[in-house]
Amino acid sequence: MHILFDLRTADALPSADRIYLFALVDGLLPALAEGDRVFVLRAQGYPLPLPPIEHPSVTYLDARYSGRTSAGTAELTRLVRRHRITVYWSADPLLRPPVRPHRRLKVVFATEELLYLSDPSRFTRWMRIWWWFTARTRLLAADALVCPSHAQCIRLIAALGLHVRHKTHIIPNGVHPIFRPHGEAEILAARRRWLVPKHYVLLIGKAEGRHNFDTPLRALAHNEEVSSVTCVIIGEASPSPALRELIRDFHLEGMVRCIDAAVLPPADLSALYSGAAVTFEPSLSADYRPAVLQSLACGTPVICAASSVNTELFGNAVLRVHPTDAAEWGKAFTALTLSSGLRERLITRGFACVRDRTWTATAKASMALARKLSEGFLR
Repeated sequence: MHILFDLRTADALPSADRIYLFALVDGLLPALAEGDRVFVLRAQGYPLPLPPIEHPSVTYLDARYSGRTSAGTAELTRLVRRHRITVYWSADPLLRPPVRPHRRLKVVFATEELLYLSDPSRFTRWMRIWWWFTARTRLLAADALVCPSHAQCIRLIAALGLHVRHKTHIIPNGVHPIFRPHGEAEILAARRRWLVPKHYVLLIGKAEGRHNFDTPLRALAHNEEVSSVTCVIIGEASPSPALRELIRDFHLEGMVRCIDAAVLPPADLSALYSGAAVTFEPSLSADYRPAVLQSLACGTPVICAASSVNTELFGNAVLRVHPTDAAEWGKAFTALTLSSGLRERLITRGFACVRDRTWTATAKASMALARKLSEGFLR
């Protein structure tokens, strides 16, 4: 089986998609069988965040043209024919799949946050029409759609139509082994490097308007028992205008610290997870949220919105609260602070939750799916 991972537009993908694809490539080696070949297609001149894999079965190819252009599609088709690709893997819904030169080609589409394209709150009417006739059509042309949860799978089926139900497959995502509990010395060193105080909570992501950061910041501002805790936001280097407005409205000047996620090494992020009192995850989307698994792997409890995807993926390993009730978020954090028993139970459940969620396991499941689909297609 010959697999092509298309990473030409990785920089333009949402963060969860990038994590998925890069980690999947990184965890491939234990999943390869004799005769398997893996080709990684990257944009010429743009280095990948993961170091190249030195293995005789893994080959890196450089693309000359942009993946979302006609020239890029023609180049992809030539590469597919030259290397006899049987499985094409991508996470970009805007990429045109290669033209099938023969019936050996099987297109597998790994999807994470594809539904943001069809979200009516983010796009105008004409952009939604564009989604319907372009991205949606290309998604429907895929032979398999991979989702990390049943909740997202249901949303995907609702957006694309019931006739794609047989194409969807559930493969849970993993967490990188670099995320682990750290000792006091490592935590202190990371805090000093990034000017983080001793008592803090973590909030991961970017403020898109007011809706996703409003509740946790309101909880910190209006709950007397947690108002002295600094909120460390790992996302943008400086607060966006919307975030500055939130900080000003809630009188949190000096209580919010922003760190640019693009320059924060994973080892330091893991140490900051380990030293945090709690990680807030207020998102209501059905997309994969890497911050939850990373925090649980580092031994830090998570307070998140009570959504279907969080219930399915994490169960009682996290504290699920009403997504817009700031008082409930504050009470949950107070309970974690005052009750060592509750904290220890959540930490134990968190370790159990992430024990089998490794990227190697995800890669093996993905390779098994690709092999099954390819064999069925060749009959």
